[in-house]
Amino acid sequence: MDIGNIAELNTFLVLDAIRSRGHVTRRQLGADLGLSDASVSRIVKRLLAAGLIAEEPGAGAARGRIPAVLRFIEPPGGVIAVDLGGTRCHGALADLAGGVVTEDFRPAGEGSEAVGALLGCVATLQARATELAMPVRAAVVGIPALIDPASGLATAGPSVDWQGLDLLGMLRERLTLPFEVDNDVSLGALGQAWRGAGRGAHSFVLISLGTGIGGGLVIDGHLIRGRHNAAGEVAYFPVGPGGGPVRAGFEDVASGPALRARAAELMAAGRPSSLPAEYAVADIFTAARDGDQVGVQVVGELVGHVAATIVGATALVDPERIILDGSIGRALEPWLDDLRSAVAAGVFRRPDIVISRLGANATVLGAIARALAIVAELDQPPVGRPLRGA
Repeated sequence: MDIGNIAELNTFLVLDAIRSRGHVTRRQLGADLGLSDASVSRIVKRLLAAGLIAEEPGAGAARGRIPAVLRFIEPPGGVIAVDLGGTRCHGALADLAGGVVTEDFRPAGEGSEAVGALLGCVATLQARATELAMPVRAAVVGIPALIDPASGLATAGPSVDWQGLDLLGMLRERLTLPFEVDNDVSLGALGQAWRGAGRGAHSFVLISLGTGIGGGLVIDGHLIRGRHNAAGEVAYFPVGPGGGPVRAGFEDVASGPALRARAAELMAAGRPSSLPAEYAVADIFTAARDGDQVGVQVVGELVGHVAATIVGATALVDPERIILDGSIGRALEPWLDDLRSAVAAGVFRRPDIVISRLGANATVLGAIARALAIVAELDQPPVGRPLRGA
């Protein structure tokens, strides 16, 4: 299953629908999900072969052909999904229908601490799976960095202090099951396409703003990765003047550390503020809503930077939708109208700009989707494609 093709997520949407409805016909699935009869038939055939659903005779009718009904079967086994964020490591054990069975949360740390948090999270979830007699079929890990396709090393991970880390080698030493490691926001885009604001959208850009900044790009139903797995890395997007001849990148002015530094700079210059001596990014947004001068200016500048990035992304790829996620992206909801107006003034056609409703779960959901796709490939390997190894 090519999970880079967002259309393949329809398999999981169909499975979700069968599981939630209990019993449902093929025609009802097509009507509920907006899928053609041919698409429903192809997906149902795959799910029947995998043993995830059963097809049974429907109830009697007064006249005419009685349509068969589809029923969900609780399958044995599960998958592990982990989101190693800039500050928190969030893991989940899910069943083979994508339902979360148990979760693990712990601080992420930096460098070797981040690796330890990741390995500890996976070990805890594996132990829980053993207790539940749920054999783990695959694992997928999202990291705030990139895996260099040439070297296989983790790089461009400033929030975890990873540059040239052999993370894949470390995981191979600990895991005997099939696994993959991917950028956290790329997996977040899959999560949005499956169960979030990207569902039903043909093209969208996910922008995640938090401790660090990342992006995911879906065009014409495909997740775009680029030559170095760096497509969508809006952190480097030039949005403002920097020191010397180089313009500041988006992350330099819109990440959590950047917002705290800007607030400190304004207060040091004498701007009155009600912010406490020790403040978090959330306090800046609260102050802005209360009319605090420093908070209003910091958030106002942030809206301008985010608008500039969206204008650039829109001019380049003309997406149907922009999804804002991450703690800072979600905090921008009260300023969404201002953001939309600023973007509309700078583009030919403004995309739909929305706030993610998945909370902090988009990457974990995307990792679950990718892990389920690995299981599907192992159970029904595509013709001409080798089986995936650990």
